[in-house]
Amino acid sequence: MALAAKGIANGVVCLISALSYYQLTDEIPRQHWIAIPHKAGAIRRHGVRVVRMRNIRLGRKPLRLGRLLIKIFDRERCVVDAFRYLGPEVAIKALRAYLRDRKHKSNIRKLTGYSKALHVEIKPYLLSETT
Repeated sequence: MALAAKGIANGVVCLISALSYYQLTDEIPRQHWIAIPHKAGAIRRHGVRVVRMRNIRLGRKPLRLGRLLIKIFDRERCVVDAFRYLGPEVAIKALRAYLRDRKHKSNIRKLTGYSKALHVEIKPYLLSETT
């Protein structure tokens, strides 16, 4: 990923790109989805889908790809953002994959904490999947 472009270097890998990285979606990203601060200037790059977000620090973590160090949202933030920015079909599939992932333990407390912080109502979906 060419994140060194002006403005995108401070971005965070998000949504379909991050869900794909964590294997929480079956969609194949056709673009690199990057979150930038809501107040950042306009950015246009071929092959990059820029999403403006107010809180790009919550759930952000470093990811090393070879010699490149980038930022990506953690699994819980990706699921919550799917409900916020993507359609319900994609979001519900991501939630199901998150809850059924045997390699990584689900953190419901973290998931609900993010949903409260980001003002995204996922509790009904969570209840339907865990009962």
